Amino acid sequence: MDQVNPRLGVKWEAPELGWCKVNFDGASAGNPGQSGIGCILRNSDGICIKEISKKFGVATNNEAKFRAALRGLQLGKELGVQRIHLEGDSLNVVNAVRCNNSPSWRLDQWLQPILVLLATFDEFRISHIYREGNGEADRLSKMAIAMGDPPLAL
Repeated sequence: MDQVNPRLGVKWEAPELGWCKVNFDGASAGNPGQSGIGCILRNSDGICIKEISKKFGVATNNEAKFRAALRGLQLGKELGVQRIHLEGDSLNVVNAVRCNNSPSWRLDQWLQPILVLLATFDEFRISHIYREGNGEADRLSKMAIAMGDPPLAL
């Protein structure tokens, strides 16, 4: 019997009316190695409000993903978003936020600011999406590594 690939048909979906969705991703060339983040904020019509692609120096893949989630939330706050939906392809980040427990003490330095910031929104959601549905954030994070701009200070 054929197995069904759960990733087939995965696509990004716009958030509900009145919400903003932040898709995030982080990448590391070498793990640890030069790292970058990518975030894209879109409204309920699917229109991009803001996107970033930033290099930030040597880090692990997981550190990059946590940093990307944090920076995406910061962008939402800077833009005055009140209802935010954080979505990424990192189960480590999603589960850490849901359980209020990081998978490693090294990642806790990124989880705690995420939790503090989430509490400042009127409402928030967090969800996992397969990489195929998170393509824009993935592209932005990898583009950041290739860029020659100065590292982002978070």
